[in-house]
Amino acid sequence: MPALPPLPRRLSALDGLRGVAALIVVVHHVSLLYPPFAATYMGGQTPHAGSISWWLTYSPLKLLTAGPEAVIVFFVLSGFVLTLPLLNGRPFDWMAYYPRRLVRIGIPVVCSILLGAALALLVAQNPEQARSSWVAATSVYPVSIERFLANLDPMTGDFALNNPLWSIYWEMAFSMMLPLFVGAAVLLRRWWPLLLALAVFSVFLGKDAGADAFHYLPAFFVGALAAVGLPMIRSAGIRISSWRAGWLVWLIALAGSALLLISSWLVPAGHPLTTTALFGIQPVAALGLIVCCLEWRPLGVLLSLRPFQWAGRISFSLYLVHVPIIVAFAYVLRGTSLPVVAGLAIVSALGAAVVFYWLVERRSHALSRWFGQLVSSAFASRSAPVRPDHTVQPTTRSSEAGAL
Repeated sequence: MPALPPLPRRLSALDGLRGVAALIVVVHHVSLLYPPFAATYMGGQTPHAGSISWWLTYSPLKLLTAGPEAVIVFFVLSGFVLTLPLLNGRPFDWMAYYPRRLVRIGIPVVCSILLGAALALLVAQNPEQARSSWVAATSVYPVSIERFLANLDPMTGDFALNNPLWSIYWEMAFSMMLPLFVGAAVLLRRWWPLLLALAVFSVFLGKDAGADAFHYLPAFFVGALAAVGLPMIRSAGIRISSWRAGWLVWLIALAGSALLLISSWLVPAGHPLTTTALFGIQPVAALGLIVCCLEWRPLGVLLSLRPFQWAGRISFSLYLVHVPIIVAFAYVLRGTSLPVVAGLAIVSALGAAVVFYWLVERRSHALSRWFGQLVSSAFASRSAPVRPDHTVQPTTRSSEAGAL
């Protein structure tokens, strides 16, 4: 087999995909200002057949507002990009990784909760005056120190000050268990079809039983497994691209993966297990999108354009700040038409994300690198073997060692 061309240092197509997923999450939450959309998630009067809201919910147009599905794409992406550095044959500094990861995610998360609390204090969020059931469920009234502390503790399950933080909990859980996931993917890579099937089954059981760990963690494992099997994926991608009709194969794969991702919305209403079972294939569908972005050159070039790269750069900040802003606009502009509220909320969220990225996220990246190196160096100095020095008395040497 001929040698595969080396991967670029930065997978820009995946940055673009991350930006698209973040924008979809924003549109999803804005759509929940509209009661029929909110009812599809919260319960109540769902959209009438044939209405615009019905087409945006139960047709392929659902891709525009598929927020929870976009989060699954985030999870698979995280599993993929966090695993890749472990497979390049170079030593990996675990003592730097853990503190770096905690700081890099933790500081922006805490700042986003502070933003949510500040907006909740500035704009009274009375659920009785909410525009939709989702706004009512996402409101914090009244704001208190106890509620703020509860939002800082992921174990409470209270994410009212910033609803999207529920997914950051699983992101951190995977980050802490990264060696287990990567080790399993490496050791069992020969049985990858069986592992994908088990991941699908786990998501199905987790969704059906309400066991979130079984529902969400398999998506990260699918990403880790894809990173381990990347040489095989790239070989298949090069072969498909060399075919005369390769573009058609990629187009079908892209469309098929996107539709599978939202397939639970496209089936007729029936037995609950019908739609629950379709949740199981979401991580595999998300992986299909990632493979298309990596291996289909036209799509990769498209996602590498500046608008998508810009969206990818601020995607984490946008994800963290947009819901408190949307909820605040829902109350401030309570008597204004929904399109105006939605437009102002989206523009404001994008602007706030840019500011948040420059003031918080970028600095947390720099601080995480410094802190990770500090912890790693401190651990290395303490664990370094002490060489005997025959020119120094044993008692003196012992006292020096104790002072290190």
